[in-house]
Amino acid sequence: MYLINIQAKPKKKSDYYKQYAGAFVSVYVDYKDLNGAINLAKYYVKEEGWKVVKVEDEYFTLDSLEDVNNDESQIELYNEALVYGYSIILNCYEEDEEE
Repeated sequence: MYLINIQAKPKKKSDYYKQYAGAFVSVYVDYKDLNGAINLAKYYVKEEGWKVVKVEDEYFTLDSLEDVNNDESQIELYNEALVYGYSIILNCYEEDEEE
């Protein structure tokens, strides 16, 4: 399994468009191949109504639950990805005040 981080902006038709400027998205993908996992992560982000701005260079390989931070929400996301093939969490942000 891989944990892939993506920076994204909401699509105009998204419910998030008027509310947020962007998001840092963490996608857990239960897939054996890194390139395939990245492509799936981008697909899932787009399906949620977001435009992929950048896939972060750093990713995490999660071979077992022991590789996950001892945080209940992270464990839940990992387990969800085992069941459904992926899980996604959006960390949204509003426009910067300086802009």
